Amino acid sequence: MVTFGPAQPLLHDTRALARAVAAPVHDDPAWRERVAVHLRGLRTAFDAHMRDTEGPSGHYAALVDSAPRLAYNVDGLVREHAAMLDGMRALQEHVDDGSGPAAEQIQAWARLLVNQLSTHRQRGADLLLEAYQTDLGGSD
Repeated sequence: MVTFGPAQPLLHDTRALARAVAAPVHDDPAWRERVAVHLRGLRTAFDAHMRDTEGPSGHYAALVDSAPRLAYNVDGLVREHAAMLDGMRALQEHVDDGSGPAAEQIQAWARLLVNQLSTHRQRGADLLLEAYQTDLGGSD
Protein backbone atom coordinates (compact mmCIF):
# COMPACT_ATOMS: atom_id res chain seq x y z
CA MET A 1 0.00 0.00 0.00
CA VAL A 2 1.23 3.46 -0.88
CA THR A 3 1.14 6.02 1.87
CA PHE A 4 1.60 9.65 1.11
CA GLY A 5 3.65 11.63 3.56
CA PRO A 6 2.00 14.34 5.54
CA ALA A 7 0.58 17.07 3.36
CA GLN A 8 0.75 19.41 6.30
CA PRO A 9 3.31 21.89 4.90
CA LEU A 10 1.32 22.32 1.68
CA LEU A 11 -1.99 22.55 3.54
CA HIS A 12 -0.50 24.95 6.11
CA ASP A 13 0.99 27.21 3.44
CA THR A 14 -2.21 27.15 1.37
CA ARG A 15 -4.19 28.29 4.39
CA ALA A 16 -1.57 30.92 5.25
CA LEU A 17 -1.84 32.41 1.76
CA ALA A 18 -5.63 32.40 1.99
CA ARG A 19 -5.46 34.28 5.30
CA ALA A 20 -2.91 36.79 4.00
CA VAL A 21 -4.96 37.54 0.92
CA ALA A 22 -8.17 37.85 2.92
CA ALA A 23 -6.67 40.44 5.27
CA PRO A 24 -7.99 43.96 4.78
CA VAL A 25 -5.94 45.84 2.23
CA HIS A 26 -7.02 49.46 2.67
CA ASP A 27 -3.83 51.46 2.20
CA ASP A 28 -1.57 48.93 3.93
CA PRO A 29 1.72 48.97 2.01
CA ALA A 30 2.82 45.77 3.76
CA TRP A 31 -0.16 43.78 2.44
CA ARG A 32 1.56 42.89 -0.86
CA GLU A 33 4.74 41.88 0.93
CA ARG A 34 2.85 39.60 3.34
CA VAL A 35 1.07 37.98 0.38
CA ALA A 36 4.41 37.62 -1.44
CA VAL A 37 6.02 35.93 1.59
CA HIS A 38 3.18 33.44 1.95
CA LEU A 39 3.12 32.78 -1.77
CA ARG A 40 6.85 31.98 -1.72
CA GLY A 41 6.24 29.59 1.18
CA LEU A 42 3.45 27.94 -0.76
CA ARG A 43 5.68 27.58 -3.82
CA THR A 44 8.33 25.86 -1.70
CA ALA A 45 5.78 23.45 -0.22
CA PHE A 46 4.27 22.81 -3.66
CA ASP A 47 7.71 22.09 -5.15
CA ALA A 48 8.25 19.52 -2.38
CA HIS A 49 4.81 18.02 -3.09
CA MET A 50 5.71 17.67 -6.78
CA ARG A 51 9.07 16.04 -5.95
CA ASP A 52 7.34 13.58 -3.61
CA THR A 53 4.57 12.62 -6.00
CA GLU A 54 5.95 12.79 -9.55
CA GLY A 55 8.58 10.77 -11.39
CA PRO A 56 9.54 7.12 -11.39
CA SER A 57 10.20 7.03 -7.65
CA GLY A 58 7.29 9.25 -6.64
CA HIS A 59 4.11 8.34 -4.84
CA TYR A 60 2.09 8.48 -8.06
CA ALA A 61 4.27 5.82 -9.70
CA ALA A 62 3.76 3.55 -6.71
CA LEU A 63 0.04 4.20 -6.86
CA VAL A 64 -0.12 3.24 -10.55
CA ASP A 65 1.99 0.13 -9.84
CA SER A 66 -0.60 -0.90 -7.25
CA ALA A 67 -3.65 0.15 -9.26
CA PRO A 68 -2.82 0.51 -12.99
CA ARG A 69 -6.45 1.36 -13.77
CA LEU A 70 -5.85 4.77 -12.16
CA ALA A 71 -3.04 5.86 -14.51
CA TYR A 72 -5.30 8.28 -16.39
CA ASN A 73 -6.41 9.93 -13.14
CA VAL A 74 -2.80 10.18 -11.96
CA ASP A 75 -1.86 11.84 -15.25
CA GLY A 76 -4.61 14.37 -14.54
CA LEU A 77 -3.08 15.17 -11.16
CA VAL A 78 0.31 15.74 -12.80
CA ARG A 79 -1.30 18.06 -15.38
CA GLU A 80 -2.89 19.95 -12.50
CA HIS A 81 0.56 20.38 -10.98
CA ALA A 82 1.81 22.09 -14.12
CA ALA A 83 -1.22 24.37 -14.35
CA MET A 84 -1.07 25.37 -10.68
CA LEU A 85 2.66 25.99 -10.86
CA ASP A 86 2.10 28.29 -13.84
CA GLY A 87 -0.61 30.07 -11.84
CA MET A 88 1.70 30.49 -8.86
CA ARG A 89 4.45 31.92 -11.03
CA ALA A 90 2.08 34.41 -12.67
CA LEU A 91 0.59 35.41 -9.33
CA GLN A 92 4.07 35.91 -7.87
CA GLU A 93 4.97 38.23 -10.77
CA HIS A 94 1.80 40.27 -10.23
CA VAL A 95 2.33 40.48 -6.46
CA ASP A 96 5.98 41.46 -6.86
CA ASP A 97 5.07 44.20 -9.37
CA GLY A 98 4.24 47.02 -6.99
CA SER A 99 2.53 49.02 -9.74
CA GLY A 100 0.79 45.94 -11.13
CA PRO A 101 -2.79 44.82 -10.72
CA ALA A 102 -4.96 46.14 -7.93
CA ALA A 103 -5.16 44.22 -4.68
CA GLU A 104 -8.71 43.10 -5.53
CA GLN A 105 -7.47 41.38 -8.69
CA ILE A 106 -4.62 39.71 -6.81
CA GLN A 107 -7.13 38.54 -4.20
CA ALA A 108 -9.32 37.01 -6.91
CA TRP A 109 -6.39 35.18 -8.51
CA ALA A 110 -5.13 33.96 -5.15
CA ARG A 111 -8.59 32.68 -4.16
CA LEU A 112 -8.77 30.80 -7.46
CA LEU A 113 -5.37 29.24 -6.75
CA VAL A 114 -6.38 28.25 -3.22
CA ASN A 115 -9.55 26.64 -4.60
CA GLN A 116 -7.54 24.76 -7.22
CA LEU A 117 -5.17 23.47 -4.54
CA SER A 118 -8.08 22.38 -2.38
CA THR A 119 -9.74 20.56 -5.27
CA HIS A 120 -6.43 18.92 -6.21
CA ARG A 121 -5.92 17.74 -2.64
CA GLN A 122 -9.41 16.23 -2.60
CA ARG A 123 -8.86 14.50 -5.96
CA GLY A 124 -5.64 12.98 -4.65
CA ALA A 125 -7.37 11.76 -1.49
CA ASP A 126 -10.25 10.34 -3.52
CA LEU A 127 -7.79 8.54 -5.78
CA LEU A 128 -6.04 6.95 -2.82
CA LEU A 129 -9.36 5.83 -1.44
CA GLU A 130 -10.35 4.36 -4.79
CA ALA A 131 -7.03 2.54 -5.09
CA TYR A 132 -7.07 0.97 -1.67
CA GLN A 133 -10.64 0.77 -0.52
CA THR A 134 -11.48 -2.69 0.61
CA ASP A 135 -14.92 -4.12 0.23
CA LEU A 136 -15.46 -5.67 3.61
CA GLY A 137 -18.75 -7.01 2.41
CA GLY A 138 -21.16 -8.72 4.65
CA SER A 139 -23.52 -11.59 4.68
CA ASP A 140 -27.25 -11.74 4.64
